[in-house]
Amino acid sequence: MNVYCKIHKHEMYQVIAVCDEDILGKKFGNQKISEYFYKGELIDISQAILILKNASNFNIAGKSIITACIENEIITNRGIITMDSIPFAMKFLV
Repeated sequence: MNVYCKIHKHEMYQVIAVCDEDILGKKFGNQKISEYFYKGELIDISQAILILKNASNFNIAGKSIITACIENEIITNRGIITMDSIPFAMKFLV
């Protein structure tokens, strides 16, 4: 499974944005999975897990990346929100 991974760099921190390949641009309600925010490099999900394990700040979307993050103890079920069947999770330690 591949995911899109984009690193947003700010002066004092960075935010890692990762979403499942198949949901990029998908609409949910009156929103959509933003290509601007999520569309970076297309990488294997295992590579994304390595990046997210060391990330202080991230925003992830999609069933595959969410499941992989739970399995790798990066997030728990308690931190997931779902909008129109698309799961999302965030971590911010700025």
